[in-house]
Amino acid sequence: MYAATEYASRTVSVSSAMFTIMNHKLPVASLAAATTSLSTIVLICWVLYFHKIGFYTSMLILAHRSWRLINGLLHFNFTSFPGLFLTVVAFIAVVLVYVQNEKIRKFQLKYNEDLKNFTKEIIGAFAVCIDGKDPYTNGHSRRVAYYTKWLSQKLGEPKETVDQFYNIALLHDIGKIGIPESILTKPGKLTEEEFDLMKSHPTRGYEILKNVSIQEDIAEGAHYHHERFDGKGYPDGIAGHDIPWVARIIAVADAFDAMSTNRPYRTKLPMAKIVEEMKNNAGTQFDPTVVKAFLDLYNEGAFSALE
Repeated sequence: MYAATEYASRTVSVSSAMFTIMNHKLPVASLAAATTSLSTIVLICWVLYFHKIGFYTSMLILAHRSWRLINGLLHFNFTSFPGLFLTVVAFIAVVLVYVQNEKIRKFQLKYNEDLKNFTKEIIGAFAVCIDGKDPYTNGHSRRVAYYTKWLSQKLGEPKETVDQFYNIALLHDIGKIGIPESILTKPGKLTEEEFDLMKSHPTRGYEILKNVSIQEDIAEGAHYHHERFDGKGYPDGIAGHDIPWVARIIAVADAFDAMSTNRPYRTKLPMAKIVEEMKNNAGTQFDPTVVKAFLDLYNEGAFSALE
């Protein structure tokens, strides 16, 4: 009994102790309240930044703090009351912040996924319009997009980049919308004037897509897919690694589809001939790294259905 009375007396003494800050006297007990409030803000920040891990960590810290404070009360340390009250408040605040943050995060994830799907559908619709101009190349844009996807995966690109390159490849020929059908479907050799007009489709495609911000670098495939690794391509005549990576991949995919399908001016080439052409043009027309990825896919049987 005496020990309990003495402990309570000490507790009252501690609770009435004062300290001075800038000539202002404040009770020592207020330090606990201030510390608890600051730590609560830190825990909420953890929840916002680390999500589930931050939430569970905060719960463990608050549970430990609560146990210490309850233990203090059981030993007649009545100064634990304010700390326990603030800890309960912190518990509620952290839970509410976590629940609300998870709702917002799930909404954002769904919104981003819906936006990606919408973008893909719109781009796909444009690709159908592009290919519809020329019955001989119907489905060309989608096939080039699939080959670009396979090559990108083989080259080790992450999923997000592969999806981005797929969308860029779908619109690589959008500039052909401005080319007359009489030129696109002409069975014979194009005149010099007609060929110059045909060669304008990369620039036309770039002009159409350059202000589209919903998909990063969406205009690069259209603008550069006819550039050559040796610098002898068009429209800008740039070479090597100055050509954007996605355009170097699309160039191989585009050439492969052109050689493996019937065109007004020739029938499709045998697969063995296509492979030979790819090997012979590695380092000149095509990036040799991309050609190697193509050959690896061929050896793995990725194009066996076309043989």
